[in-house]
Amino acid sequence: MVGRRPAAGRDGAGGLLCASHGARERGCRCGGAAARAAGLWFGHLAHGIDGAANGTGPVLARAGPGILVDMGLDLDPGTASQGNPRLIESIIWEMDDGAMPFWRFMELALYHPAFGYYRKAGRVGRNGDFLTSPVIHPMFGWAIAGWCREIWERLGRPPKFTIVEPGAGDGALAASILDWAAGRDDGFRDAIRYVAIEPNNPGSDERVEWTEGPVEPVSAGVVISNELFDAFPVRVFDAGPRGPVEVYVRWDGEQFVEIPGGVATIDDAPASGRFEVNTQAYGAMQSMCSLVERGAVLVFDYGYPQEELWAPWRTAGTLLCFYRHTAHENPYIHVGEQDITTHVNFTELAAAAGEEGMAVYGPVAQAEFLHALGLGALVDGARSDLQEYFTRRRALEQLTDGAGLGRVRVLAATRGIEGPPPGFEPAR
Repeated sequence: MVGRRPAAGRDGAGGLLCASHGARERGCRCGGAAARAAGLWFGHLAHGIDGAANGTGPVLARAGPGILVDMGLDLDPGTASQGNPRLIESIIWEMDDGAMPFWRFMELALYHPAFGYYRKAGRVGRNGDFLTSPVIHPMFGWAIAGWCREIWERLGRPPKFTIVEPGAGDGALAASILDWAAGRDDGFRDAIRYVAIEPNNPGSDERVEWTEGPVEPVSAGVVISNELFDAFPVRVFDAGPRGPVEVYVRWDGEQFVEIPGGVATIDDAPASGRFEVNTQAYGAMQSMCSLVERGAVLVFDYGYPQEELWAPWRTAGTLLCFYRHTAHENPYIHVGEQDITTHVNFTELAAAAGEEGMAVYGPVAQAEFLHALGLGALVDGARSDLQEYFTRRRALEQLTDGAGLGRVRVLAATRGIEGPPPGFEPAR
């Protein structure tokens, strides 16, 4: 894939948009290459939460024009059922009788330091709101471990090999990778240093170095990202005759409603319909790539190349919410109690990796990738234990289901490695 830089343009106030962060260029604090060289931080709140929204002071809300009351709104049961009342209060307070861009609403809903969705444990899994590949069965991680071992082999079996996982959650993927490596006696097990970046409810596996970041570059290793980019806050636009109009959110006294903001100029933007721009993804991908002096970056996520993501027929955008394993399209209910996600622009991720001097492969469908790694053999290898065999077979179906996790796309970027990595070889 030949990628392109993220669209740069102008916001509704006439300020030039930063290509990486969507902030006005004159006020952007992204820091460019200097910031990336200092290390990697994936604490999701890239724009920061401050002021009355940080949860550190008394919660105040506006009861009427110019009147502030302590302890916030007297939320009736109907309003309270829309989500976490304390989070709703905090969002309304920050709006201050005005409105905020959707990306800020999404950021607060997911990552508010006290009440955000991801600040609470148990969100992923059968008893949570959605499933990810690592929690389906450990063999997903076993397959990735074999992939990492192949990268280690191609690098000449370095004595130190670091695996970095931003957005590691409770460590399910880390555990399965390390369990697989524990059975190797070829030096791979002893070479591994596993670093998990997780600011929200980190795991406790003592084999893992848990951190909120930053992480310094590694001489040899792999960075693994599983469904990280799709949880970044996004700017939402409605395209029309005037151009893309940014979506803002306000409180109308009973519920959150959308209002139009300013007109932006965005390269190659759709001519009509709703679409999203993930303004943090490009810089985050660059940061991941800058970590690896020799090795690879492996990204799993829902998404498409830009021409598919912004196709003329896709007029409603890709934003989805997940609440107790039910998908819907309303981010303004269950606020703080549901996941909010959008599909990723893989063209931007590929362009970011290319700019960092890496060779880019994919994206390919997860189903195709896992079959190429030999996941079927892991299922067949359990035939002597029928219960385990059928467990693995069911997991294989879930991981490669074209209507579910099999639709996840996989992108690889390499440096210092000859030829395509496993799972990305050209079809014969």
